Amino acid sequence: LFSEWCLCAHDFKRISIDTISDRLEELMQKENMDVEPRALRYIAKTADGSMRDALSLLDQCLAFHYGEKLTFDDTLDVLGAVDTEVFSRLFRCVLERDVNGCITLLEEIVNRGRDLNQFVTDFTWYLRNLLIVKASDNAEEMLDVSTENRKRLEEEAESVNQEMILRYIRIFSELATNIKYASQKRILLEMAIIRLCKPAMENDLESLTDRIRQLEEKIANGVTVSAVTSVDAV
Repeated sequence: LFSEWCLCAHDFKRISIDTISDRLEELMQKENMDVEPRALRYIAKTADGSMRDALSLLDQCLAFHYGEKLTFDDTLDVLGAVDTEVFSRLFRCVLERDVNGCITLLEEIVNRGRDLNQFVTDFTWYLRNLLIVKASDNAEEMLDVSTENRKRLEEEAESVNQEMILRYIRIFSELATNIKYASQKRILLEMAIIRLCKPAMENDLESLTDRIRQLEEKIANGVTVSAVTSVDAV
């Protein structure tokens, strides 16, 4: 189906999401195939700058839904991806230090047959979007999300500082490297989530800042904190 388009796959430069998405949409129009633009946009993002990978992912999605309109939800199902709402729930559980809530949500994801490698990649991208919202005055131009999801990101960015987001990204970036060839992917993911919830497990500056924030929240809520145990107890 895509043989005449594969020449572009030999361009080894990273291609922008917009360019890949536009080429995929042009191809779908030429082939008279009905695909939601949002689905093509997600495939372009997942391809991470590779037109070859984008074509392969699109072909895979179309094969699973041959003769049907390819929707965004269909694309998520085929690629084992998780929608933004799930990332928002996980992020809020992390902020609340709700380890049980995080693990329960992860159980739901596993039971739905989602690919854990893709989950780690997508959640890292979600954190990246949060950082952009927090750090930039022109975040809208740099975010590949709907208006609804952008508003949700803006709300969540208000409850976290940049240092915390950087810490979360660092932990999940390390996980993305280690989980690819791991035999116990779920265990590695659970360990990373617990590290997000328990900054006292680490001694770097970002984790210390996170722990101080927790102490400030406790004091603001009228919780008495012992000077001897305050840091380790968080």
